[in-house]
Amino acid sequence: MKQLTGIGDRIGALDLYDVDGGRVDLDELLATPIVVPLVRYYGCMPCRAFLYELEGLRGDFEAAGVRVVAVGGAADYQARHLMDQGIGYPLLLDPRHSLYQALDVHRIRWWMMLHPRTWGKYLSAIRHARQGRITDHPLQAPGVAIIDTGRAVQMLHRGRTLGDYPSPTDVLEQARRLVARRS
Repeated sequence: MKQLTGIGDRIGALDLYDVDGGRVDLDELLATPIVVPLVRYYGCMPCRAFLYELEGLRGDFEAAGVRVVAVGGAADYQARHLMDQGIGYPLLLDPRHSLYQALDVHRIRWWMMLHPRTWGKYLSAIRHARQGRITDHPLQAPGVAIIDTGRAVQMLHRGRTLGDYPSPTDVLEQARRLVARRS
């Protein structure tokens, strides 16, 4: 049985894509550590709410020496819309789910759609975002990782239900601790 990717594990080189279809090598993003929210798809209401929360803290992440770079499926028009609506960090596409696979962020169980926690995530997200068209597998799990300049995973949260993200301020604190340890 394959062991899941864990803290300290290095992920392999991989390609992502910008909204115009241009190839983006992961290593090109790693001049500084990066915080990577892995969204189910860019139209997912709780995912969008989380991306906006991170946007609100983007200056704090940058001041800490960490960059935010989101990754979603293949709906470039949804990513463009979010950037037009104020998301100022890169929203990249991973149509083959290469990064999701490298981090072992897979699908949730179907019955989690019925879990009260899932509904709670959607109800709390309604204040910040609207649901868009489903453009990827509806059971794709969300996640968040911090990846350092050597492609080592320094923090990893695998969502157990839809909209299951850690607190953005907790992610910021973990990013600050990472940078402080490296200084």
